[in-house]
Amino acid sequence: MASPQEKLADSLQALELLQERGVVAVYSSDLTRTHRERLVRNGFLQEVMKGWYIPVRPDEAGGAGTAWYAAYWGFWAGYLNARFGTN
Repeated sequence: MASPQEKLADSLQALELLQERGVVAVYSSDLTRTHRERLVRNGFLQEVMKGWYIPVRPDEAGGAGTAWYAAYWGFWAGYLNARFGTN
């Protein structure tokens, strides 16, 4: 059986694969429920709106907004593209 640290490492690896593809706006279906919930619980993902997340540093003070400011344009580009495509 994998330790909690190994499970978290697996979830972080799944997030890293998304980031290597340039994904800033993480949609619920981009990660399995287990990975997503584990990353949120450990502070590596922050929900921006229902079903949409951005990667954050777990040591960032809650509500500081640094991650949001850094991901703002990338998030909206990913969200709007997923929502409306080329329209």
